[in-house]
Amino acid sequence: MGLLILSLIFRLLLLVVASGFSWVLGMAIAVQYPSTSQEIPIAEKLLRGTKGIVSKKGLPQSSNATPESTPEILKLQVELTEAQRQELQTELEELQTQLNSLIGQTTALENQLGVSRPNQNLEARLNLISQQLTVPLSTNERKQISQFTKPVFSGNQMMVTLPIDILFESGSNTIRSEERIILDNLITELKNYKGATITVSGHTDSRGKVKANRELSFLQAEAVAEYLSKNLGQQYRLLAIGYGESRPIAENDSQTNRQRNRRIEVKINPSQNRKLEI
Repeated sequence: MGLLILSLIFRLLLLVVASGFSWVLGMAIAVQYPSTSQEIPIAEKLLRGTKGIVSKKGLPQSSNATPESTPEILKLQVELTEAQRQELQTELEELQTQLNSLIGQTTALENQLGVSRPNQNLEARLNLISQQLTVPLSTNERKQISQFTKPVFSGNQMMVTLPIDILFESGSNTIRSEERIILDNLITELKNYKGATITVSGHTDSRGKVKANRELSFLQAEAVAEYLSKNLGQQYRLLAIGYGESRPIAENDSQTNRQRNRRIEVKINPSQNRKLEI
């Protein structure tokens, strides 16, 4: 979702850059190749009808011009553009800088998605990125997520498993803002067990270094525990543990199994005077 928002921002920036670039380019061409037609240019007609623009540019108020005054108008246009040439050049350079920045950010997005389209125009590349980011979850993927979040009971203990790929960006310990609703739903259930001890454990797949995986799993578990604690209050005891790759629930031999191993487990041990209601 963060990437989707970024891609939408890029498309808006592209529209601004393209329109601005076209305007500056048109002005530059008009300076180099002024029209020899006797017809009053459209730009001049607009300037005549807009006193605010005329005033801003420091031009005298236009009267109902006749064809005989056209050479003077053309001369005035050239003089006006000549005076603004440096300003237009600066604006053109700024637009080019923005365009180069946009191209660089688009390439970075493509790298994150594992694609490369350097030969396509920028608008097409942004459209393709947007399509990739908005592909809906398949029915099978939705079923897997549903199985993840379904509570599992064992004696007087309840455990809920949450998929890390939904809660966090890859390699991050910052909870996605748009996915906090998953934790909010869990909090609603946890409020029925005041005084409970809640253990939040993080798990990774086997890719990467053992130490780095253990540290990341702890930071992710800690982020979830802090979010729960902030919203539950002080009537609960929360613990965060990072197991890294040491406790897989499936072989790390496929993308699906590695995804299953990347998880957050929330175990609820109610107080001694409260039993879980199954």
